[in-house]
Amino acid sequence: MATQKEEKLAREIADALDDHDSMTVHLSFVEKYTESFLRRTLQRVLSVPENQIRKTRGALFTYLVTRNGGGGGSRD
Repeated sequence: MATQKEEKLAREIADALDDHDSMTVHLSFVEKYTESFLRRTLQRVLSVPENQIRKTRGALFTYLVTRNGGGGGSRD
């Protein structure tokens, strides 16, 4: 179960990405990955111009977290 700090970070990510429909995904990410990894990934996603994003910023964030999460971003 997510702590208050984890819930706050998940809400912050959802707000930044305007992706509140994926709140459960964001919660699972903050429970599994380090805050620094998620913040770096979020900054990377937010730096991409809108016209270069195929689907949504939320989809790009999910893709990058799952693709790069094994490279030291995991809490395990």
